[in-house]
Amino acid sequence: MNPISTYESIIDITNPTILQGDGNAQTNTNILWTPPNNRVGTGTQRSEGMAVGYFSLLNRSGGAAYVGLGVRIPNHLWQAGQWVDATTTYTDDTTDAQDAGGTDFALETLTVNDGFMIASRVQFNAILIDIATASNLAAGAPVRAAQYSNSAGTGWAALTTILHTAAAAEYSTTTETVIAWDVPTDWGLHVSGLGTGTPVGQYLVNVRATTTPDTTAGVAHAISIYRIYFLESIANNATKEINFGPAEAWMLNGDALVSFFGVASASNRVTALVRPRS
Repeated sequence: MNPISTYESIIDITNPTILQGDGNAQTNTNILWTPPNNRVGTGTQRSEGMAVGYFSLLNRSGGAAYVGLGVRIPNHLWQAGQWVDATTTYTDDTTDAQDAGGTDFALETLTVNDGFMIASRVQFNAILIDIATASNLAAGAPVRAAQYSNSAGTGWAALTTILHTAAAAEYSTTTETVIAWDVPTDWGLHVSGLGTGTPVGQYLVNVRATTTPDTTAGVAHAISIYRIYFLESIANNATKEINFGPAEAWMLNGDALVSFFGVASASNRVTALVRPRS
């Protein structure tokens, strides 16, 4: 391992959330570390990307759980909006998706297969949703499905390796809502054919209500997206640990370091050595 003095931050804390916690989709609350600001002209700009020399993730959730380490994707690299399936239409609503102050990002409608879509310039594999209005379950739990732009960038493929999700339950205002998955090996940039208004040259994911809520559709304050690495299911009281020395793991396109615990617990623990990517 590289000398500890190489690293700007030594992280050794409990982490009670899945990602950032309920209500933190667009804040710096409950993140592990942020790169320093760089001077740009007369102002400053947050550095993006980081180097990790070592990490361990201790699962104390009471059962097996997926864990991983990764980064939050900066807002300028992605956009989001609503998806109407009957007309295959995307309507950009990025301002509402990235503004935590409102109650205004619709996640679905009461029409089957409507939902929301994210388009990103870089690959991601987790979405944190800050729920404002919970979906209604009076007629039974809504069912949701996710899909991504295929390798040719001209069609959709089903996202089947979901690790932790609200896909088979309500969007709840009382719990942290996260959708996470293994990054598909055949995920392609959108070229054409995936709907009116859909951005080209970006990686797409849409999440749809394939069985709709009864009377109330889910609405979010905001969402945020992440790239989580080294995802693995480990047993209770087990540790996922990697010492990269003398090399390092470079995590690009991130404005904050985060950990992922598929089952939240106040006893879960993160240890890491991290520095800005030079």
